Amino acid sequence: MTQARASLREPLLAFAVATALGAAFGLIGTFVPLVHKYLALLIAIVFFQTPIIAAGRAGRDIDYRDLGLRADPIGLNLKVLGVLVLLTLPVFVLAFVPFYDRVCAIPSGTIAHMFAGICPNWLGHTRGQLRLPDGFALNAATQVIVVAIPEELFFRGYLQERLEQVWPPTRNVLGAKVGWALVVSSALFALSHVAVIPNPLRLAVFFPALLFGWMRARTGSIASAALFHALCNLTASVMEASYFLNYR
Repeated sequence: MTQARASLREPLLAFAVATALGAAFGLIGTFVPLVHKYLALLIAIVFFQTPIIAAGRAGRDIDYRDLGLRADPIGLNLKVLGVLVLLTLPVFVLAFVPFYDRVCAIPSGTIAHMFAGICPNWLGHTRGQLRLPDGFALNAATQVIVVAIPEELFFRGYLQERLEQVWPPTRNVLGAKVGWALVVSSALFALSHVAVIPNPLRLAVFFPALLFGWMRARTGSIASAALFHALCNLTASVMEASYFLNYR
């Protein structure tokens, strides 16, 4: 076995196991309401434990600080977070309504089929109005603690870093050394989302994952990426609650 194949074995096996467990919980949750209710928490536990178990089986000592679970450098994390929020979230908000107005007006075809499950609930710019979804405060805490931190810990803190052992970063992008590991870990992130909830639209998370990975590379921490990840999810939930019927 070549050194590259040996180095890939651990992270890819860890990804396969974590994704399989997530998909299994998702499938069980369709039949068992309690599992569905705590699906995000179960997957969070998997993402927290898998890197530690994988490293231990490989004979390596690792802790959560090694995976980027730390606030420092605080100044750089805040700067990177602020810049990404200002550059991306206003664009998302401004494009949200025109985008769905357009795709939900398409009568037939592949795109219409992909959005068929949600377009009947689309209110449009004339009937929708900005509002917070029910239980927003609890959702915000959940997005940070149960969703964003565990996902960033596994995909950026562990998986991206391990893949960089195989594909060392070769390009400097705005102060961050990145390479194929960023692209591959982002693709695996997207695939894991589809595996848990089979919907091809979820592949779109590949693109924000590139930003999350760049933030990890730029700061050496997952702090800014986790907060940005949570803010992206919360912004989407606000827009969905505002412009889709029967959203909770």
